Amino acid sequence: MKEALYLLDGYSLIYRSYFAFINRPLTNPQGRNSSAVFGFFRSLFQLLAARRPAYLAVVLDSTTPTFRHEKYPEYKANREHAPEDLHAQVPVIEEILEALGVPCLRRDGYEADDLLATLAAACKREKRPCFILSGDKDILQLVGQGVSVLQPPKAGEGFTELDRDGVYRARGFWPEQVVDYLALTGDSSDNVPGVSGVGEKTALKLLGQFKDLGDIYARLAEVAPEGVRRKLEAGRQSAAMSRELVALVDDLDLKLGLEDLRLEDLDREAAIPLFAREGMTSLVKELSGVSPKPGTARASQASQAASAKVSPAPPAAAEEAAPEKAATEPRTLKRGIYQTVLEEKDLAGWVTAARRAGVFAFDTETTGLDPLGSRPVGFSLALAPGRACYVPVAASDVKPLPLAVVLRHLAGLLEDPGLTLVGQNIKFDYKVMLQAGLKMRCRLFDTMVASWLIDSEQGSYGMDGMALRFLNYRTIHYEEVVGKEFERTLADVPVAEATDYSGEDADITFQLYELFSPKISALGLEGVFGDLEMPLVPVLAEMELAGIRLDTGELARYGLELDKELDRLERDIFAAVGHPFNVRSTRELQGVLFEELGLAPQRKTKTGQSTDSFVLEELAGQGRKVPELVLAHRQLAKLKSTYVDALPAMVNPVSGRVHTNFLQTGAATGRLASKDPNLQNIPVREEEGRRIRTAFVPEPGWLFLSADYAQIELVILAHLSGDPRLREAFAAGRDVHRQTAALLFGVGEKEVSAEQRRIGKTINFGVIYGMSAFRLARDMRIPRKDAGTFISTYFQRYAGVDRFLKSTVRQAEVNGFVRTLIGRRRPVPAIGSRNRTERMAAERVAVNSPIQGSAADIVKKAMLEVALLLKESGLKTRLLLQVHDELIFEAPRAEAARASTLIRQAMEGAVALEVPLRVSVETGQSWGELH
Repeated sequence: MKEALYLLDGYSLIYRSYFAFINRPLTNPQGRNSSAVFGFFRSLFQLLAARRPAYLAVVLDSTTPTFRHEKYPEYKANREHAPEDLHAQVPVIEEILEALGVPCLRRDGYEADDLLATLAAACKREKRPCFILSGDKDILQLVGQGVSVLQPPKAGEGFTELDRDGVYRARGFWPEQVVDYLALTGDSSDNVPGVSGVGEKTALKLLGQFKDLGDIYARLAEVAPEGVRRKLEAGRQSAAMSRELVALVDDLDLKLGLEDLRLEDLDREAAIPLFAREGMTSLVKELSGVSPKPGTARASQASQAASAKVSPAPPAAAEEAAPEKAATEPRTLKRGIYQTVLEEKDLAGWVTAARRAGVFAFDTETTGLDPLGSRPVGFSLALAPGRACYVPVAASDVKPLPLAVVLRHLAGLLEDPGLTLVGQNIKFDYKVMLQAGLKMRCRLFDTMVASWLIDSEQGSYGMDGMALRFLNYRTIHYEEVVGKEFERTLADVPVAEATDYSGEDADITFQLYELFSPKISALGLEGVFGDLEMPLVPVLAEMELAGIRLDTGELARYGLELDKELDRLERDIFAAVGHPFNVRSTRELQGVLFEELGLAPQRKTKTGQSTDSFVLEELAGQGRKVPELVLAHRQLAKLKSTYVDALPAMVNPVSGRVHTNFLQTGAATGRLASKDPNLQNIPVREEEGRRIRTAFVPEPGWLFLSADYAQIELVILAHLSGDPRLREAFAAGRDVHRQTAALLFGVGEKEVSAEQRRIGKTINFGVIYGMSAFRLARDMRIPRKDAGTFISTYFQRYAGVDRFLKSTVRQAEVNGFVRTLIGRRRPVPAIGSRNRTERMAAERVAVNSPIQGSAADIVKKAMLEVALLLKESGLKTRLLLQVHDELIFEAPRAEAARASTLIRQAMEGAVALEVPLRVSVETGQSWGELH
C-alpha cells in the first residue's frame, strides 16, 4: 500500500484549540493568550506520535476574499471578527511550523477546504490513502475511496477516524450527500442560507427518501407533508446557490508534487527556543518523543542538545528584573555521575557529609504512588550540583543494605530540625517516611511549591518541566526506565539505571533549590514560604494519611434512589415531548428542543445549537418545562457518576478510608485544591449534596466537628478597604447582606425582603470577583439597566470599597503583581494588554487575588495553629479536611466540647485584623449533619 498523505485543516484546529480554553485561557510568559498555539501543536504532536506520517501538510485559508464572496457577498458576513488574541497567534503558529520544517499551504482566492479537496482528489486518483484532520462538517464530503477524516481527540482519547460508513453512523447521511444536506439546512457559521424552515431532522428524512437535492426537486410532488413541500418550492433558488457555496473545488493547479509534502525529520533545534519563548515546556518534552516516520528520529543526545536552546521567561515587573534574571539564568548541564551506596560505611559517610553541609536534597523511590500500599525501593541524596548518591533497599542484581539499617542512618539526618531538607513534592516523601516509622523534622524546602510561589501563573511545576525551563536540561523520565506501562519498578531494573534516575532526581532538585532560594528572598516571599507553606506540608500529609470513613452501604442505597428519580425524570421528559429519546445525546436533544419544540436557540457551537447548562437554565427561566426537567436529570446523573458510583471504589483497601490529595499548587490565589477524590466540590446547599455528605461518617464513638469562618472574604474586604459602613456592620454583628440591600433599595433593614437580601448578598460577593452588570443581570434574572444601577449605588454607599478596588488595579498596573495580607505575590502580566478582554480579566484577577488569597492564607495559618494546639493539648482530635473556609475534624465524643473551644480560639486568633474574625463550630454524627 502507498504511504498515506496526512492533511491538517489549519484554521479548524486553531479555532478549536482557542475555544477549548476559553474559560481558562493559557498565557505565555509575556501575558499574551497562547491557547491556540498550545492546542494546535499538542494535536499535531499527537498525530505524529500516533500515525508517524511520511507525507503531511498544514492547509490554511486565503488571506484575501474568495470566489464565494464574489458569488454571494453575504457569505460569512455574519461572522464576528476573530478575537484579537486569537488572530495574533496565527503568525506564531506559522513561525513554529516553518522552524520545524512542516509543509504549509495556502492559495489566494480559495479556502483551505478547496486545497484539501484538491489534494484528496489527487490521492483518490493515485489510490493513495489520505487522512484529513478536521472538525468541520464541510470536509465530510471528501470522504470515500481511501480518504478518511480524523476528528481531533478529546481529553484522554485518540483520534476518531470516519470513513464512508463512519460518516453515515455519525451524521445520518452519506459523504456524497453532505453538500445536499447543507444546501437544505444551510450553515449559520458561514451564513449559507439553505432552505428557510428546513432543519436537521427534515433534511435527514428527505435525504433518506431521495438520493440528492436534484432528486428531491425532480420528485417534489412526492414530498410530504405539504408544508415541507411549500418550503422547498419557495427555497429552490436558495438551495441551488447554497449547494454551490458548500461544494468544494477539487481541481486547483497547486503547482506542487507529493514529494513537496514529504515530512523530513523535524528541526527540533530551531523550534525549541520558540516553544520556550511561549513558555510551553511540556510541548518541548512531547517534541523530543515524536518522529514523523520510522527511522527519522534523531538520537536522544540531539534532543538533549536542542533542549539547551530553552530561555527563561522574562520578569513580570521591571523593578524585579535583576533578581528574576539572576534566579533563572540558563545553564547547560552535563549528566552527573552518581554513586550507588551498598556499604554501610559509605552510607554513614554521605549522612555525615549531609549534616556538615547543612542543606541536602532527598528523594524516595517506592513500588507505587500510594504511600499506604507501597514499599520503599531506595533513597537518594544530593549535596551539591552533580554530587548525589542512590541507596537501594530493594534490587534485582545487587545485594542492597537492609531497610532497617538505612532508616537508622537516615533518622539522624531527617529528624534534625537544624538541617534543611530539599525535595520536589516533599509531601509524598513525608508520607512514605512516616509509614516507614520516621518523621521528618528538618526545615523543608519544596522546589515545586517554591516555583509556584514565585510565579503562580506557570501552570506546571513538575521537576521534568522545570529542569527544562530553568536548567536547559532534559531529565531521564520514569517511563524510560521502567517502561511505558509501569510494568516494573526501580527494584526490577539494573541498579546502575536506578542510580542514574534517582540520583538525577536529587541532583536536579538541589540545583532548582539553588535557583529558587535567592529568588524567594528577592521577591520578599520568605515569610509566606518558610512560615506558612512549608510548615503546612506535614499538616497536609498527616491529613491525607488519616483519610475519612465512608459508609458505602448508605451510598448504595442513595444510588438506588437516584436511579428511580432519573427514571421518573426521563418518563416526565418523554411525556412532555411525546416520544422517548436519548436524553444524554446532545444531538438528539438539539433536535427535540430547537426543531420539535421550536425553542429559541441561545448559542451556536461547532456541533449545532448549544445545550449546555447555561442554555438550559436560560430556557427553564422562560418557563419551559422540558429544559427544566433535562437540567434536573443532567445534574442528578452527574452527581451519581461523580460521587455515588465513584467514591466506593476509592476506599483504600489498607485503611478502609478515603484519602484525598491536597494540592498546594492547585490555585494561583493560594487556595488549596483537592483531587482523587475532590472532596471540596461536593454540593453544599442542595439536598442531593447533603445525602452524599451523610455517607461520610466518623469512627464509632467519635463525632465530626466543623469550624467555619463566617464571611471571611467580606471581613478581609472591610479590613483592606477601611470602609466605615462595612467595618461598623461587622463590629456590630449585623447582617451585612441585609444592610447592603437596605442601602441599595433605600429601605430600613427590617423592611428588606428575602429577594432584596439575595440581591444584596450577590453584589457583596460579586464585588470581590469583579462582577459586571451583565453578569449580575444574568445571575439574578433582572434587567441589565437595573443591575448597573445596583452596582453604581453599591459603590456610592461603600465609597471606601470603590477607592480600594481602583487603587488595587492602579498598583497592579505599576508593579505587574498584587500581594495578599501575609505577602503572597500574584503576577498579573496581562494588566497592560491592549486586548480589552484580556485586560478586563487581569483587572478582575488584581481585585480578587488580595482578598481571596488573604482568605486562603488565613485558613492555612489557622490550620497550623490548630494542629499545634491539638498536639500540645494531648487531644486525640484530628484534622481531616479543609474545604476552603471550613475545617473538618474527627473527635472522640468525650473531648468534642473542649476541642471545639480550643479550635475556635485558635482560628479566631490566627491573624489580627481591624475587623474581628468569627468562627462557627458544630458537631454531627455525619458530614451531612453539619450546617
